[in-house]
Amino acid sequence: MRDGYVLVALFSLWNGDGMRDLLSWWGFGAVSLLLLAGAVVLLRQERRRARTLLVSWRAVPIAAFIALCLVSTSWSDYPALTIVGCLIQIATATVGVAICLARPPVRLAVLFAIVLQATLGISVLFEIGVALSPGGQILPLWTNYSANVPGAYYWSNGLIFQGGRIQGFTANANLLCFQALLAAVVTASLAQARLLAVRLLVPALLLDALVLVLSRSATVIIAGGVVVVAALVIAGLRRFGPGGRAALLGASVLFVALVGVGSSRISEPFLRLLGKGDDFTGRLEIWRLVGGLVKDEPILGWGWISYWAPWVHPFNGLVVRDGVQYLQAHNAYLDVQMQLGIPGLFALVAVIGSAVYRALRLALTARPLAVLPLLLLAALLTQAIAESRLLIEGNWALLVALSVALPLPRHRADVLVEERPRTLSAG
Repeated sequence: MRDGYVLVALFSLWNGDGMRDLLSWWGFGAVSLLLLAGAVVLLRQERRRARTLLVSWRAVPIAAFIALCLVSTSWSDYPALTIVGCLIQIATATVGVAICLARPPVRLAVLFAIVLQATLGISVLFEIGVALSPGGQILPLWTNYSANVPGAYYWSNGLIFQGGRIQGFTANANLLCFQALLAAVVTASLAQARLLAVRLLVPALLLDALVLVLSRSATVIIAGGVVVVAALVIAGLRRFGPGGRAALLGASVLFVALVGVGSSRISEPFLRLLGKGDDFTGRLEIWRLVGGLVKDEPILGWGWISYWAPWVHPFNGLVVRDGVQYLQAHNAYLDVQMQLGIPGLFALVAVIGSAVYRALRLALTARPLAVLPLLLLAALLTQAIAESRLLIEGNWALLVALSVALPLPRHRADVLVEERPRTLSAG
């Protein structure tokens, strides 16, 4: 029963756009309310563990961030929408915490892998079906668009046989590509911990690679590189004592700095190879416009709203490209600074710093899947440079989980693993 709840919750959190295209906003809202109700039931059933979690120091950064979102109602330019945004933020965090309490962490990793791999498989079949359909494209169901609909509004443009980027069930090529990266990370981690049979690992990784190629996102490729570097650094840190670890960390920081400087010389041909412009698909212009809003309200920001409401000032008509109005800053850190000012940026840094610190400490242990939280954070935080998804839906729920609920505050010698499931196999 709990496995079923976790599977449905994870699928809904990570496929919000696809769910809305399939069920409409009203249908998605109904599913969300059911998931929230299930989360409340789980928290009541696990009230002792939930209380221990929520009153621990681990919860302080996330609680402070959410509290700041709520307090921003007092100076918000759109107080009603700030309240709505805060409620959505709290509801998503509640589901994220409930998921962590529903099953042991190792089992959650298995369920997460199942959801991600299922999403990729469904997406490939979905794209094939759309491409072979009479229209060759599909709009969101329950909508009635006028003529000359921008390509970005389509659920899928059916380009799988034309060499174009696929959007999959997720309805967004960048988000689908990111799920493929997460699927590869989680699946490989399960295999490394001997929790996944090799005969399942190979086809799973082939599917991940296929979707990465078909959806090809420059941001995700960079995030994948960061994940690989993080894994190599952890492997090195495990081999050295405290002195050697400090030297390796210093060398790693220097390497990242050199790569950052060198990347400016190769970014243009790299982006051209992926079909991107040298303005990062308009992101430089978006950042400039949002930077203007930051200058207008530099201290406390405009007030929390999460994803922007297109009908309210100052977001109405702020960023429009090819007939599509953008509803995010395409940078989670800039988005937070614009909405919550300097205090919000510090609060987000505290959340991230707390999570990274504990994930790094955990990664240096010999526990099963010990490195996985750090690799997931590496992917999340890198994507957040070019997308604001860190603040909503699956990304936000995962950040809450990694910040608050993992590792669970249980027996000191068994922080990560409460039970060791049998190796997944085909039989």
